[in-house]
Amino acid sequence: MWNNIGGKIKGLAKVVCWIGIIGSIIGGIVMIIAGASMSSRYNSDAKVIYILSGFGMMILGSLFSWIGSWLTYGLGQLIQNSDELVSLKKKDVRRKTTYVEEE
Repeated sequence: MWNNIGGKIKGLAKVVCWIGIIGSIIGGIVMIIAGASMSSRYNSDAKVIYILSGFGMMILGSLFSWIGSWLTYGLGQLIQNSDELVSLKKKDVRRKTTYVEEE
């Protein structure tokens, strides 16, 4: 559970990003359909606003979800890199200790 936490955070960032993108697309489609199916009693400007808002939600929502995932993914990458550095340092210390003992 606590092993490879950096990789798990990176995986979570990808999953949350895709959920956000899919949610934005579904929400945008719903808004476009709602705008297109508005009855004639509504102002035609309201229909256009709904339709354009739907396209905006699909594009901007997906973009913001993708950009927002960078922070979480970056944190996972930072943790993963620090784990690699610690393991390399441990190997280096063992190698130096072995070398000193051989003298």
